[in-house]
Amino acid sequence: MEARTARANREYNNLFRLCNELYHNAAARMGLSDSALDILYALDALGDGCLQKDVCAAAGMSKQTVNTSVHKLERAGIVELRVEHGRGTHLYLTPEGRALVAERIRPLVAAEEAAFSDLAPQECEELLRLSRAYLDRLRTRVEALPYPDGARA
Repeated sequence: MEARTARANREYNNLFRLCNELYHNAAARMGLSDSALDILYALDALGDGCLQKDVCAAAGMSKQTVNTSVHKLERAGIVELRVEHGRGTHLYLTPEGRALVAERIRPLVAAEEAAFSDLAPQECEELLRLSRAYLDRLRTRVEALPYPDGARA
């Protein structure tokens, strides 16, 4: 591998790790687990009554992780689960959950949006364009890896 490419890969992976660490530390300071933060973030974006499977997709989490965390949030009085018309489990924030989201999640979203607004519009678009391009190329290469038993990602 070319030295420039190896260096760029290490730096990008380190930036990705630092970003994950930033959110982990924010969750801890908020008194939330990483999964609770991700679920509440997704619920705020998707809105009351969204399906649990949509939270999985929005948060990039497995069904098992979301299910376990949602039940903890339910026991804590933060979310309510309802099965409506046999179409899956719908999630609703309780009044306590709405207050928690307003107090802890929305300020985080505001900080993210402010960080983007600190960039010039063309810098923001370039960051997004390059991130999409990298993800597309990485996805193609990861899917082509030789997985055991011919399985694909």
